[in-house]
Amino acid sequence: MTGSTWVLWWKDAQGTASLGLLQERLLRGLRASLRGRWSMDIRLFHTPHNFVELQQLKVSSSESSQPITRGTASDQSMYLVARGQGATRRQYFVMASNRVVIETEPEMESMILRLKNLWTPRQTARIEGYSYEGNDWVIRTGNLMVGTSYKGLIIEINYLPCSNPELTRGLMRELLMLILPHDAFVDPNNGVDYRRASLDPDRMTDRHTAYQYVHLFTQSSLL
Repeated sequence: MTGSTWVLWWKDAQGTASLGLLQERLLRGLRASLRGRWSMDIRLFHTPHNFVELQQLKVSSSESSQPITRGTASDQSMYLVARGQGATRRQYFVMASNRVVIETEPEMESMILRLKNLWTPRQTARIEGYSYEGNDWVIRTGNLMVGTSYKGLIIEINYLPCSNPELTRGLMRELLMLILPHDAFVDPNNGVDYRRASLDPDRMTDRHTAYQYVHLFTQSSLL
């Protein structure tokens, strides 16, 4: 996926009714085409260690006298962001207080699950909905479930011609205003600092999108 992406949370959405409203406004109002179903999974893992300690597990005993720099509480958390199913599945791990974002092979998740003494799965969020395409944009909408609890609706806007988020935010905001009710309570997921994870703030990639999801879920205490 290329272009610039914006991930938002419609907090007071009403499940199937809200999903249907967005579909009607996208298909009839914006003349979008329905690309098909869309889903994402976000999973939280926890470890009794922190990231700095994990990095130092290989330190030899001769170096053990050196002082150890402690991490923060969030160093003990790792997030898996997975989109798609089967052969099209792509997944990303965000870790180390959200300072590291890596894309991995699908087998990595099963490997992590086998390391029960190191990483323990805590919570899982699931997004299920639909993907729509316009002339130069793709919009994905899906109901958000955290465990068995409904938590509103996620909207992902992807503006294809440009990968600079600062240059495209105004255009994506206009698209959002055309499909949302005027009184919708939306978390715009502001304050995403890509530099924190050594990501280029002027050119978005799929790693940036995964980072946006983790930022939204952590800042809003969804996971």
